Amino acid sequence: MPDSRTLLRAGGRGVAVLGAAVLTVAAFGAAAIVPWPEHRAEPLARSIQPAESRTLRVCPGPMLELGDDAESVSTLGSARIVTATQPADAGAERVVLAPPRGTEDDVAVSLVTDPGAVDAGMLAGAQSQRLTTETAAGFLAAGCAEPLADAWLAGGSTELGRSTMLLLANPGEVAATVDVRVHSETGPVEAPSGLGLIVQPGGQRVISIAGLAPGAAAPVVHVTSTGGTVAATLEQTSIDVLTPTGAELIGTTAPPAKRQTITGVVVPQAGGIAVDEDHAEGDAHPSLRLLAPGTDAVEAAVSVVPEAGGEGSVFNVVLQPGQVSDIPLGELAAGEYTVRIDADGEFVAAARTATTAGGDEPPSDFAWFPASLPLLEETLIAVPRGPGAKLHFANTGDADVEASVTTDDDGERRVTVPAGGAVSVPMPGGGGSAFVADGAGLFASLSFAGDRQLAGVAVQPPGPLDSPIVVYPR
Repeated sequence: MPDSRTLLRAGGRGVAVLGAAVLTVAAFGAAAIVPWPEHRAEPLARSIQPAESRTLRVCPGPMLELGDDAESVSTLGSARIVTATQPADAGAERVVLAPPRGTEDDVAVSLVTDPGAVDAGMLAGAQSQRLTTETAAGFLAAGCAEPLADAWLAGGSTELGRSTMLLLANPGEVAATVDVRVHSETGPVEAPSGLGLIVQPGGQRVISIAGLAPGAAAPVVHVTSTGGTVAATLEQTSIDVLTPTGAELIGTTAPPAKRQTITGVVVPQAGGIAVDEDHAEGDAHPSLRLLAPGTDAVEAAVSVVPEAGGEGSVFNVVLQPGQVSDIPLGELAAGEYTVRIDADGEFVAAARTATTAGGDEPPSDFAWFPASLPLLEETLIAVPRGPGAKLHFANTGDADVEASVTTDDDGERRVTVPAGGAVSVPMPGGGGSAFVADGAGLFASLSFAGDRQLAGVAVQPPGPLDSPIVVYPR
């Protein structure tokens, strides 16, 4: 039996525990009555502006033709290049890149400004060319592109009578290791020869898409590079028996997203094929090329709206994962259109139209119109020489946008792009530049249309390479 001292010690401990419990309850009660002091600690961050470097754009150069073997190419004529900088006296040096293997002809040209000479996006270039040879004919135009590590190109064909090549240019100072992957109407194409391609610094390389995806009616090309970045362009020529039926240079389209916008789609002649037509083959009708590169099917709603106003058309499509779909845009009146696609999954898009000599004649030229990304507050656009040049704007927002467009010939003009609508502004046919201010959120493109001539150029905003980097130190 415990003695009295043991009981007193045990009782003391019990009283202490009870006292602690009472204090704890009191503390929580006080906390419920007295507010805790508020304190928010903002994470430490530093905005670091990268060291100023040269600004680069790459012009793909004249149309190429494959030689007797896949290793040789030759040039078809020459391209006219237009350059623009803001400020105008910044100047841009033209650096000819080492030609692709198998030719001594100059092809791609790099436009270079000194470090700090221009702000992001204030160097622009574009080129145009008229082809009239026995094997290739048509009008082609292209923007001088910013080198990228990841690019999508929608367009071309490797069916009989169609030739499509991928032009890769590396204006940098280190070699680029490039992977070229192709999707077609049957799904992803297994082509190990397109992986691990080396594009030397200051050089260019030409890849035949037929060598990677023979007989593909609807290729979409995905280019990724490590080490250095590359400027990627597709070129396509078409021939019907012995008659050339068009040529085009195809720039990058907007990366995969759930919404894509294609502006300034020119339909030269009324006509087309119904959207639900099962056998819509050939190049003569307006069509839309779509690819959902993911692993799930994507449901998309397509709106085709006349730029001049009036009633458009809307239809739904289902995109099978990894398979490219060429879908007719329906029977359309002659004019310019904005094509907008909304979906429940990510996809890439481009549109194609053609011009004919009339009647049931085959196309005399065709054009590809890639989807674009929205503009920044200010955009500098180089306008190459060409027939019927127009600058198109589309506004997918809920409020009107009033932008200003300044050209060499006409000076400054105000342009109101209505909510959900589109407008176009004629451009100097002899080439020049257009400076767009207050145009944030608009989508833009250039189009060219004349007698048996057709081309489209998407206006893409500059990449984020010149933007400040926010660093959060640990």
